[in-house]
Formats: sequence, C-alpha cells, structure tokens
Amino acid sequence: MLLASSTKQIDANLSSLAKQIEKQNPDLSVLVARQFRLAVRQTPLEVTVSEPRKFNVLEEFILRAAIEFVPTPTLKELADLLGLDEIFVKSTATNLASLGTLEVSATGGITIAPQGKDFFDRGGVSQSQIQSLYAVSDPLNQTLTFNFEPLSAETSAETADLPDLADLGLIEHQIADIADLTITEIQPLMQASGLGIHVPESGKVVTKCDVVGDDLDIWQTVSILVLLDAIENQTTIQVRQGKQILETASNLLNELEAQQKLSLNDLCKLTEEDVILEEPEIVPAPKTRKSASKKNRKETDSGNK
Repeated sequence: MLLASSTKQIDANLSSLAKQIEKQNPDLSVLVARQFRLAVRQTPLEVTVSEPRKFNVLEEFILRAAIEFVPTPTLKELADLLGLDEIFVKSTATNLASLGTLEVSATGGITIAPQGKDFFDRGGVSQSQIQSLYAVSDPLNQTLTFNFEPLSAETSAETADLPDLADLGLIEHQIADIADLTITEIQPLMQASGLGIHVPESGKVVTKCDVVGDDLDIWQTVSILVLLDAIENQTTIQVRQGKQILETASNLLNELEAQQKLSLNDLCKLTEEDVILEEPEIVPAPKTRKSASKKNRKETDSGNK
C-alpha cells in the first residue's frame, strides 16, 4: 500500500525536520510526521556490589599476629609494640572483624576467623557496598537499562494531548518486571549499561538487587515519520526521539507493516481517499539517481543519527 505524495500529515512542530530531510535528500518525501507519547517504566533499586580490597600495612600486621604469634597478643599489646594509640588499633581490628577475617574478644584478645587465613594469603578481602540505581524498561526499543540518575519526565502538558503509541497495538514487547529477574539475568544487563559496577574480570560483582520503591511511568515523546523513496517507489517508517533515529524501533514497525500487522491508515489517520493501492504511476520516479543525491543522502544519514 502506497500513500499518495500529495497526502501529507505533518505535525506543525515537525515541519522543519520534514523540510530538512527533503532538502538534504531530494529523492525522499516525508509523507507523515506525527508525534506520539510512550511510557517507559522506571524502577528504583538498591544493588549490593562486592569488590576486592587489599589489606593496608596495619591490617596485614594484625592478621599476621593473629596467625603466627603464640600466644596471640591482645590489641593493647599490639598497640604498645607498634607505638600506636590503642583506639586506632582497636578500630582497625573491629573493621577486620566486620569483614569476617578476625575475631576480637571482650578483653581485646584476637584470633583469626575461619576464612581469615584464606583472605590473608590472598592479600585482600571482598567488601560490599550499596549502590542506588534506576532500572528503565523501554517497550519500543525492547531494552532494559540501568542509570545512576532518574529520567527527567516530560511535563503532562507536553504529552497529554499526544496519542498513546501503545493504543495502536504495535508494541508486542512487554515491559519487564525487574523483580521477576534472577541476579544472573540482571548482571549482564548491568554490565552492558556501562556503569562500572559489574565488571567480573576485575573482581567487581553485583551480588544482590532489590526493588526499593514503586514503579513510575515516565512519558516520553517519540516521532514517527513515513518516508517515500521516489527511486524505489516504496515507503519506510522511521522512529525518532528528537533528532536521534531509533533503529530498533524503526525496524520493528517496518517489520510489522511488512507482515500487515500495522496499517499505515491507522498510523497516519488517513481516509480511503488519501490512500492508493499499488499505483506507482501516480508517484513520479526518475529512472536514475544522480550522484549528487547519493552524496547528500549519505551526509544526511550520518548527520541525523
């Protein structure tokens, strides 16, 4: 099904973009340029990140004393031996105890913890920290990503009057519920997000992920364009956010249209008078594409991405 080139549905705030595309691509005509709103789901999380840490000199000495000294010294005896304030030595020993490497009695006596010898031999210990994150599930781009900062929601005034893209029934991808995923499913997604909190090769590993708040729908504006190529005499659907072309979303809608699961009539809000069925003679098409057109089109493709 082809759209007549005289039929154009261009939203006013996309008219400059449509003109720019046509100017830079003489063989292309923008038949439709409409804006929709689409909700992505944002979920607040807390993740536990475990990473290795080397012992400092005092920690290593205290552990060595607990392993090699017979009898094992008290913290006061260690402080006197090292010429340090007992409070400083006690604070360091308490931290080692919290890491599961040392045991400290009420009288200040020290003994190596069951796993302490292994940690001492490795020269370090794994420590954990809690990191706040936000999971963002995007049904159009079919992605689950993670951010340190929450998304900036567009105001209701900016999206309230826009049609909801989900109402067209185009989006088959279901928004993922992060609470249903296992940690082994979450880990590679966090690594792909490039946040640097799950880097197994350096020993930094996300070991736990908890949902700590309610899901929030963040409304975003997406633009859908229908482009007519006068040379090939066929239409292509393009999805954008601002000037960025969303390749996955564009491929999805073109595939749905090819499978006749997407009606351009519904997408473009056209009537029967606006649509022609396989009548290419109505759309003028030159036989050859000028070399200058090819150059312009390459520049546009790289410039608009």
